[in-house]
Amino acid sequence: MKVVVIGGGMVGAAAAVAFAQLGHQVTVVEAGARIVSEGEWDLRISSIHQQNVEWLQQQGTWPLIRAERRYPYTGLSVQSQDGQRVDFSHEDVAAPALGAMVENKALQAALWQQLDALGVELYERTRVAQYQFDERRVTLSNGVELSYDLLIGADGGNSQVARAAGIGYRGWDYDMRCLLAIAEVEVDVPPATWEIFRPQGPYALLPLGGQRVCLIDYRAESTWQELLAQPTDTLYDMLQTLFEPHIGAHRVLSHGSFPLRRQRALHYHRNQSVVLIGDAAHSIHPLAGQGVNLGFADVQELVEQIARLSLAEALVAYERRRVGANQQMMRAMDMIHVGFCSKHFLPRGAIALGLTGVQRIAPLKRALLLRAIGYC
Repeated sequence: MKVVVIGGGMVGAAAAVAFAQLGHQVTVVEAGARIVSEGEWDLRISSIHQQNVEWLQQQGTWPLIRAERRYPYTGLSVQSQDGQRVDFSHEDVAAPALGAMVENKALQAALWQQLDALGVELYERTRVAQYQFDERRVTLSNGVELSYDLLIGADGGNSQVARAAGIGYRGWDYDMRCLLAIAEVEVDVPPATWEIFRPQGPYALLPLGGQRVCLIDYRAESTWQELLAQPTDTLYDMLQTLFEPHIGAHRVLSHGSFPLRRQRALHYHRNQSVVLIGDAAHSIHPLAGQGVNLGFADVQELVEQIARLSLAEALVAYERRRVGANQQMMRAMDMIHVGFCSKHFLPRGAIALGLTGVQRIAPLKRALLLRAIGYC
């Protein structure tokens, strides 16, 4: 089967590797240049849950990721604005870890290394100039024509593939912005990630090892616009005040920010030959770090369905299974976002009761953690 993947990011490249390993003829078209991971940690970091870590190991990708840009974590904590806290550990589910923090560039570079080894044709700095869906052909910006049996749109939330195929979206902005900062700590922190909620939005920490951490701070868009207009030293002083009680003295090395948006494609496939995966199909609130994990789950489901059904049937089955799973996760993130940050008594009381129950009821805690790390 001829497979053309539009978008060579983490999810698109993972799909290309998976199909190439099964013997399909795969071509990847990427608008950007080849990614290189070097120097300090990049700000774009993903929390890969344990099931996907194991999947990447099975695919042969994991060992190719720069060792200093993947860091396993064994603990996870959540605290409400009223101080109720639940702590999860890898020991709760007898797993080697809960997942790993991975630099996006390092993971993408490892996947492209695999694509080279597999003989996959890669077009970088190239876009699709014309789609001919009836003939199952695309013409690239460099003049090359590619025929396909399956066209995979993995080109992000502003998907060109979706627009060309007439697939619409439904979604909204959260009117919030997430600030990310890489910091150097004087004393290395435990291999545990945590998130603390407050009315204006949560803040969180990702451990990176080697006395490096990623600081995360969510606030209203208008608030961040005012803060980001201040001198950098003022911003860093604010982060020091917020995080120092948790991690001690530290030095911020770099920072960046992005707005939060939620959207989903109204359809995941079209023309019995075009399919969307990853952010091209769904963009989710990053609260629990599930974005790329959902994208990898898309890849695994698509590969499984195509292995057992005709292509047309497989695309229908893929959409049916992944739409339900992805929307369930989206609704869960919305409920957490609203409930944990609410100023009203009833949702805050429900959150307090829920966290207390999770912390005390071992089977419930185990079930939630297994779902969070991708095992069910």
